[in-house]
Amino acid sequence: MPRIVNIESYEVTPAPFPARTKIASGAVNGIETTVTSIYFTDKILITITQSGRLAHWVHVSLDALSPIDSANLPSTTISYDDEGSLPLDLLPLSQLTATTVLGGMIPELDTLGQLCATQIASAIATKDPRERRMVVVGLGLEKDMAMRACGGVEIGREGFAEIVGLVLGVL
Repeated sequence: MPRIVNIESYEVTPAPFPARTKIASGAVNGIETTVTSIYFTDKILITITQSGRLAHWVHVSLDALSPIDSANLPSTTISYDDEGSLPLDLLPLSQLTATTVLGGMIPELDTLGQLCATQIASAIATKDPRERRMVVVGLGLEKDMAMRACGGVEIGREGFAEIVGLVLGVL
């Protein structure tokens, strides 16, 4: 039997269409990487792909930041570069927690995905302390990168900084 839904019970929120989108590409540990940001009304979606892969999804709620936390963010003391990006030495905010939504079967990659998501959410919250949307991060590293992380060989500080640098370029 078909389900009847009362259309009048839905609230429509006007939003610009299409959603604001930015894309950046660059090499991470020698592998071409593409980062995309899409700002929806209720979420900020960031994808980090190599060879079109997306295997791991993580989300971070910015609602976890209280007004007191937001007031104490160092946004007034951080100097932005010419492109409006945050510095790469920005530490993730300890109040934010990343949760794996899909993927995460390999502990090393799960840790990397959660660290990336927390770093990205921290950069967004520092850039705009009033931001409260959910941050969703899709991560798809090339098998070589995944094997390095799984084999106990880290992608390294430089690789992580390259990923974060690309992401900061699309925020």
